[in-house]
Amino acid sequence: MPEETVVVGVDQSAPSRAALQWAARYARRTGSKLEAIFVPQQRRVTMPYAVGVSGIPLSDPVAWEEGAWAAVSDLFAAIDPEPTWILRQVGHRSPGAELVDASRHAALLVIGTREHTGVDRLLLGSVSHYCLSHARIPVVAVQAADAVPDVRPPSADEMDNELHTTIQRPGDSSHAVPDQFLAKGVT
Repeated sequence: MPEETVVVGVDQSAPSRAALQWAARYARRTGSKLEAIFVPQQRRVTMPYAVGVSGIPLSDPVAWEEGAWAAVSDLFAAIDPEPTWILRQVGHRSPGAELVDASRHAALLVIGTREHTGVDRLLLGSVSHYCLSHARIPVVAVQAADAVPDVRPPSADEMDNELHTTIQRPGDSSHAVPDQFLAKGVT
């Protein structure tokens, strides 16, 4: 039986950290490979307050991307990755589209979720909503409140308690999902 792959979207947010921790625990329990995907956010100078007096941008996009990669690399290292687990940076399209593409051959996609409302939703969109709507594999959406302080391998009792649930597949509402794994607040 081929080893299954779990894809998880990572950035510097608390929901992403929670998703990475959840995905690491799940991958350890199931013996799956883990592929953490970082999609750098496009920093565009579009607002007048984002440029200096002479019209020069106040931030350096290359420096921002390098700093973000370093922070994400530290988050990945903190889960004590298995030798087969990888962290990679992909494309410059929207994070949702990149994650759905990266997960095409995976068994599971794990994403962090937070509530975007108003202007944030209009400007940024919702990565979790995009993934839940477009992925053709099961998707787990994790809130920051679901973060687990350590990602030690679980005991047999913990595995029995948490893995008796089937994760919902696209178009299938017959499987129960525990409350802590539901995408509460996804807008």
